[in-house]
Amino acid sequence: MAERAHLVVVLSWHGRRDTLACVASLVDGAPGTDVLVVDNGSEDGVLEAVRDRWPHVVTLQTGDNLGFAGGMNRGLAWGLERGYALLTVLNNDTVVAPGALDLLAASAAGRVAVSPRIVRLAPGADGGPDGAAGDAGDAALWFAGGSLDALDGLPRHRTAAEAAADVAAGRPFTTDLLTGCCVCASAGTWREVGPFDPRFFLNFEDSDWSLRARRAGVRLVVVPRAVVRHRVSASFVGPASYLGTFYYARNALLFARRWRGAGVSRRGLLRHRVLPRPVRAWRDLGPREGVRTAVVVAAALVAHVARASGRAPRALEALAAAWAARGRAPAPAGDRVESAADRGEKAPVPLGPHPPRG
Repeated sequence: MAERAHLVVVLSWHGRRDTLACVASLVDGAPGTDVLVVDNGSEDGVLEAVRDRWPHVVTLQTGDNLGFAGGMNRGLAWGLERGYALLTVLNNDTVVAPGALDLLAASAAGRVAVSPRIVRLAPGADGGPDGAAGDAGDAALWFAGGSLDALDGLPRHRTAAEAAADVAAGRPFTTDLLTGCCVCASAGTWREVGPFDPRFFLNFEDSDWSLRARRAGVRLVVVPRAVVRHRVSASFVGPASYLGTFYYARNALLFARRWRGAGVSRRGLLRHRVLPRPVRAWRDLGPREGVRTAVVVAAALVAHVARASGRAPRALEALAAAWAARGRAPAPAGDRVESAADRGEKAPVPLGPHPPRG
C-alpha cells in the first residue's frame, strides 16, 4: 500500500456547528492534508452536512458514544490501516490557522509528538454556523505546554506567565504533557505508544498518553508558531455538566492509580481536587447543586473502588438528564470542568475533561 501523507481526525459529538467551522478551516488552510470526520454516535446530521459541502472529506460513524478515547481511537485505526505517515487528532470545537498543520508536521518527524499553541475562541467568532473563523475572539492563551502539579501530581496547563518566554521565542520547545485537543505524531509513534486508553473514556486520557509516550522515549514538543483556536468546554452543557464532574473525579483517581510512581498522589487528589467539589458547589451554586454534586462524586468513588471504567453508568446518565431538565445554575468560571490540562490561565486550575469531545 502506498504511504499517504497526513490525516487529521476530527471527532464530533452533538457539535455540528463547531465541526463544520473546524473542517472549513482545515479545507481552506491546509488543502494538502486529508480530513476524517468521526461522529461519535450523535446522529445529528453532521456527516451528511460535511459530505454535502466537501465531498472529498471522509466521514465515519461509530454508532455509539465511545468517548473521546474510543472515538479518536476509531479514527486513528482507520488512518493507520490506510497507510498515513502522519496522524493528528483534533477537537471539533477548534479552528486551525493557515499553515499550522504544516508547522506541526515539520516538527513531528521521528520519535516526537507535538501540540500547537492553543488560544481561546470566543463565542460567535466563527462567523456563523457554517463559516470559517476570523481573527476575532482570541481572548487568552489556553495551552502552551503542561506538567504535573507539584501539590498532588494533577496534570495542568502552564500559565500564560510560565509560558511567556517560550511563546515569545517562537521556537518549538519540550514539554511534559501534550493536550488531546490537538496531537500530531508519526504513524510509528502512534503504533509504539498505542492509542488512548479507553478506560478513561473522557478526561485524563491525553495526560496518560503523554506519560506513556515519554516512558517510551518519545519527545513531547509544543510548536508556538502553529496556532489553533479552541472554544473551551463547548460540550459541557446540560447533562454533560454533571457527567463531566463524574469523569473528572473517577479518572483523576484512575490516573493516580496508574501513575503513582510518577509523583501522582491519590490521597492528594482526593483531598484537594475531588472531595471539595460538593462543598464548592453548595457554596457557589446553592444546596441543590451541592447535593447533586455529592451524588455524582460518590458515584465516581464507587466506580473507582469497583475498578469500573469506560462510559458512566446509564443510571447516572439518566439522572443527570433529569437534573438538567429541571435546570441548573451556571458553574462559576473558575470551577468549570475543562480539558485535560486546562488548568492554566487562573493558575494551576486542575485538569478537567476534554469536552465530550467524544
